[in-house]
Amino acid sequence: MDEFTEILKFVSSYLNDHGIEYVIVGGVAVMYHGVPRTTVDIDILLQIDDAEIDSFSDFLNSKGFNASADDMRSALIEGSYSTIFYMDTLLRLDLQGVISTFDRLTIERAVAIEFLEVSIKLGTAEDTIVNKVLFQGEQDIRDAHGIFQINRERLDMSYIESTCKMLGISDKWNSFLSESEKWTLK
Repeated sequence: MDEFTEILKFVSSYLNDHGIEYVIVGGVAVMYHGVPRTTVDIDILLQIDDAEIDSFSDFLNSKGFNASADDMRSALIEGSYSTIFYMDTLLRLDLQGVISTFDRLTIERAVAIEFLEVSIKLGTAEDTIVNKVLFQGEQDIRDAHGIFQINRERLDMSYIESTCKMLGISDKWNSFLSESEKWTLK
């Protein structure tokens, strides 16, 4: 088993065992929803109490990460990311705290899957698409179109539309829908 898979398993196990609310988003969620791609990071949105940060940081350090509880705490309070590298590799965790209503919805709607005997909570196809449309990076748009094409018949379009409206990105969503007609699965 590769290091990426092992990291995904032991981090999810830790969060599950300690009752920390989380959802894995980004590239891992994109792959789960059917779009093949590579990634060297695990993006995690988490709701963690300040008292739990030291223990989580100690756990990560015991597994070969270079985690700083102070850096993690600052990032989660500020609403930014805490990037934690694994040993001397490019593999990393990108942690973000819950800072918005959309973040809360993403955690509440997470899909729990069994992966190599570990429950892992992943962002739904709808939340992953909305997040990608929100950020608008080139890879984000490719990911969103792939998920949209693969899952089109199963998507809760009213949820996507209302969430985009809440986020003030209905214009981006409408542009995305117009562009989606040009995308085909190859």
